[in-house]
Parts: sequence; C-alpha cells; structure tokens
Amino acid sequence: MLWNRHNPLDQNSLLSRWVRRELRFQVHSVRSEHVFACHFVGIHSVLMIVFALAVANLGLGFALAVALDRFPILSFTGIRRNANGGANSSASALPGSLEELSTEPADKWSQMLLAAEVDAKSQTEQLLWIIKLDTASRRERLIELDRALLKNSPAPEIAEAFEQDIESFSEQVDRWIIEVEPEKEQAGAIGNALEELLLDLAVQLRSCPESDEAEGGTGVARRLEAAIHLLNALRDRTDALLCRLLTKEDRLHSVADRHRTFGEKGTFTHLGLAALFDEWWHDDPDHVRLVSVVVLDLDAFSLYSSQVGAFYADKSLNRLGDLLHSLLRKDRGFDRVARYSGQRFLLFMGDTSSKNAAKGAERVRQSIEAASFKLGNESYRITCSVGVVEVGKDEGPDQFLLRAEAAVNAAKDAGRNRGFVDAADGPVAIRLPSFGVADQCIELDDDPAT
Repeated sequence: MLWNRHNPLDQNSLLSRWVRRELRFQVHSVRSEHVFACHFVGIHSVLMIVFALAVANLGLGFALAVALDRFPILSFTGIRRNANGGANSSASALPGSLEELSTEPADKWSQMLLAAEVDAKSQTEQLLWIIKLDTASRRERLIELDRALLKNSPAPEIAEAFEQDIESFSEQVDRWIIEVEPEKEQAGAIGNALEELLLDLAVQLRSCPESDEAEGGTGVARRLEAAIHLLNALRDRTDALLCRLLTKEDRLHSVADRHRTFGEKGTFTHLGLAALFDEWWHDDPDHVRLVSVVVLDLDAFSLYSSQVGAFYADKSLNRLGDLLHSLLRKDRGFDRVARYSGQRFLLFMGDTSSKNAAKGAERVRQSIEAASFKLGNESYRITCSVGVVEVGKDEGPDQFLLRAEAAVNAAKDAGRNRGFVDAADGPVAIRLPSFGVADQCIELDDDPAT
C-alpha cells in the first residue's frame, strides 16, 4: 500500500518505509558533515598540526567560558541542558534568576512550556510536550481555515495559507527529527518510538497533494480535512508516549490539572485517565474493588465531520461529553468520563461489575442514538459502538484496553450502533430491552460568535 488515508501515520506503507529510510540517511548525513579527515605527511607535520590545534583549543575554550557566563546555549527546542545532561523548562532553563521569570523567555518554545505549566525532566519529555502543544496550536489554525472556507472565504487564499502552514510544519518536523536522534539511547524505547512517530509524520507531510485550482473549494476542504485528521493522530500518539514516560517515572500526578481535565464538567484527558487508574490502584493495591471500563467509538464520524466541518465536529464532541456526564450515576458507584482519543470516549466505572456496566453502557448508547444535532436548518444523528470489559485482578491497562478494543471491533463488525461485553470469556453481544430514553435536540450554533 502506497499510502493509507484511513491511518495517516501508517508505518507499513511502501512510501512510509522508503521515506523513513531516506530521512534516517539525511539525519546521519547532517551529523557526518562534522567529521574531520586529515592526511599526514611525516612526523614533523603531525607535531605541527597537534600544536596548532592545542593552541586553538585553548583560545576557543577561554572564549566559550566567557560567553557561557553571559548567554544561554539553545538547542533546536530552545532549552538549555543542565550539568547532568538533562533539561529543564523551569527557572534553571531560562537566563537570569527567579526574579527575572516575569520577563519574556529566551525563545518561543520556552515561553510555550512556561505558559503551559510544564516542568519537563528530560530532553525527550520536553520534545514530547512541545510537539503536543504545537500540534494543538496548528490544529486550531487549520480549523479556523476550514471554518473560513465554510463561510465562503476565497478558496485560493485559504489554499495558499494552508500550503504555507504545511511547509512550515514540515520544516519544523525535520528539525525535531535531528533533535531526537542523540536522545534515543538515553530515552530507550520511548525515544525510538518518538523518532518513528516523527519520521512517519514527515512522510505524510511530504505526500500531501498539491493544490489544484480546478477543484476549487471542494479540493481545499478535502485537503484541510486530511491534514486535521493527521494532526488528530499525531496528538493521540504523542499523548500515549507522554503517558508511557510519566507512568514509567511515576510522575503522572505532577502534571498540571489543565492537562489532566478539560471543560466545565471536568472530562478527563488521556493523561488524566492514566492518573485516575494510578490513584485508584494506589488505594487498592490488591485490586479487590471491581472496576469496569466502557469504550464508546462514534460510528462513521469522519463522514459526519466532513458534512458539518471540523469546527462543529469538535463542538459536537464537547456536547457529547456533556451528555455523558449527565448520564453518570449520582447515587452509587464511581463513574468518570474521559476523552480517550479522537472520536472515542471512555467511562471509568468503579465498584461496578461487567453486568451492571453493560446495562449502563446500553442506556448511554440508546441516549446517544436518540439525540439529534442541529446546525442551522439541518439535523444530524450520531451513533456509537460500545465495548465493555471488567478489569481482571492481574490486568494492567495494556491488557484490559486491548480487550475493550476487541469488544468495540466486535460491535463494529456486527453492524455498528450496538454493544459487546467481555466478562473474561471474550466479547458477547449485549442484549437488553429498550430503556425508553427520550429524544433530545442538541444545538450546535446557539452562539453565533463561537
């Protein structure tokens, strides 16, 4: 397969494998340019060269010592290393003392990390946070372009702005690839996974189709949709790597609250969900208390997104989150809502068996099916496929989430808009009568200014 448009970061396509090899070659070529080759003729020449290099080295060392006392050294990410080879985004990473933190940081990356309350402990973690934050910013920009196109802004202008953004992002990704190369050995598997992520991203950015004026607004909209989908995948994979890193270092709870929940209802993010499980099992190390997990995957959501646009697709997901919060049990259990990834939500149901979780999941599925999303004079329906699992006593997230994934896939294969439950014996269809949930209309354009 040359390119998988359903999975923009597919590592197995022919184009992906070829370009990743080329990019690796380019990275090593950049570093090999610093190799110095000399041809010596006679012992006298050798001694003269060594003496000259020694004098130059002393002079350079003195100059650097003076310079380092006054100016920070910046890497591609703009963060200065500490004496142990690590890195900091806090006061020690910035020039001056703590009293000077109110002044503008040395570069935009430092400013971004400081504003986001990020305190990274390694170069790899810094780069992951920078990718996460920069991706969110670029995604908002593309959504603005998509919305402008829906409001009949000139397609050629939108196309030109889009191409500039993609070119800028491609250049930035190339710099990140060079930045992560020397960190791989220290970061281990996470460093290798980050490099693969960036190489795959570079492949997709290089394979973005050129603009075609004959396609007009339709072609621009299609390219914007593909790019936003690419950034969604990048966001989710970056979150997963950050989660792995912080879990390994037992620092999930050190992350600022703004990165663990969002919205007025306090919906958990991927990082917040991991911290929730960590806290739950910290209080119950023997896994005595029951825990069930419900994964809801919206059906054909990419088609819905292309119909309403990325802005209103995002708004629909936020409204769905509010709906899920309204359906949580208030009198018993310990239910929480998380935006797991992209178009997927996850319900954490503490002190709940798989049987009771399946009942709650079916009520949620029927409630989503009964809801209509109104945009202007048009109404849309969204359905979801559901997977329910009861977490085993000896299971970790990798195991029970894999089972939940299998249950969701079983629901998709069975025709979508239904649920499957795995009580430890494999996915089985949830067969329950209708709960008689009431229809409801969810307005998407109730605030024209948004």
